[in-house]
Amino acid sequence: MPKQKPVQSDTSASTQSQLLDSQYANQSPTISANSRSSGGLTRMMSTIYEKFSSGSNGRQIGGLDGASSPDERERKTDLRKAPEVKKQPTKKPPPLPKKRHSTALGSRGGGVTKPSAPVSMQNVIKTTKEATEEILSKTELEGTRFSYVASKWTAPSLDPDLVEFPNLTTVVKVVPGDTYDQALDMQDAGNTSDFMPVCVLNFANAFHPGGGWLSGSRAQEEQLCYRSTLIESLHSHFYPMTDLECLYSPKVIVFRESVEKGYTFMSEDDELHLNPAVSVISMAARDKPKLTADKSAYRDPGQRYLMKGKMRLILRTAAVNNHRRLVLGALGCGAFHHPPQVVADCWKEVLMKREFRGWFEQIYFVIRDAPHEKNLAIFKGTLDGLNMG
Repeated sequence: MPKQKPVQSDTSASTQSQLLDSQYANQSPTISANSRSSGGLTRMMSTIYEKFSSGSNGRQIGGLDGASSPDERERKTDLRKAPEVKKQPTKKPPPLPKKRHSTALGSRGGGVTKPSAPVSMQNVIKTTKEATEEILSKTELEGTRFSYVASKWTAPSLDPDLVEFPNLTTVVKVVPGDTYDQALDMQDAGNTSDFMPVCVLNFANAFHPGGGWLSGSRAQEEQLCYRSTLIESLHSHFYPMTDLECLYSPKVIVFRESVEKGYTFMSEDDELHLNPAVSVISMAARDKPKLTADKSAYRDPGQRYLMKGKMRLILRTAAVNNHRRLVLGALGCGAFHHPPQVVADCWKEVLMKREFRGWFEQIYFVIRDAPHEKNLAIFKGTLDGLNMG
């Protein structure tokens, strides 16, 4: 049954009669014929007129359906006639710039904000990301994103009785320079029985993939990330690394020159994936261990034992993956404040163990001294030309 339309109050009797006519015109057919006749409607309109006319004696008589008094209706009419005031749109305040929060490098927790990279480095970072994605789109099936966590379970002690033992004479050298540049020079040199890529050591951050590379830092790990696809194999779910873990990335493509050459690309854009590849072992040293008063040694002797454990894992991981040429370095010296002479001595003691004799053809320690550092001289005096027996 159609819904009955209610009569709304208005300011005139004629309008009210029109609404009333409309109401009755839309009522159900069960209403009597007399109610719809013109005579009945005339009598009803007379009654309505008399009620409105009786308001002149000063009494306020409500109209039909709760209609207001004439004074109130007049006030409402004035309000209806008042011009509409258009609401001005509220201006929203501009959004606040988002803050980038990150934990401090080399430490857990925190909330320290990393500084943004200088404009020139921002461009290097941006173009490295773009080039890396382009390279990986063409080489991902070759393992350029792959890496795994190496530990004592994946890299046990080496045994000279194994079939794959190469029984090589090892050449140990200490040179100044850049990690990747030395690795590429070794690959170009030829005259080797090793068909695997040169394996390089990345002085990794234990908590953040790539360390501070997104903020423009220029330590050794960051330099490796600016020049290659390394960052895409340092998967965040591998972090934080424990003391006796490292990451092994079997194929990292190097496509940019060093900082001294302005990070220029080594080939045309469509040939970046054809640039040479290296393998990378990412190992983190402890950050700022406690030292003796003269800073020449670890205060805790256990730190020395731990450092040698890290070095053994590096060499075992390289050997079990059939690498015969290595680029190593002053692990932990510099920003992490390990004593360089102690670190050089640890490398010497580990390399002289019978376990590692005959597994490698070439081991280069590449050292880049910061101002006021003497790491190159210390390592050269301790390791250059070492006879491993």
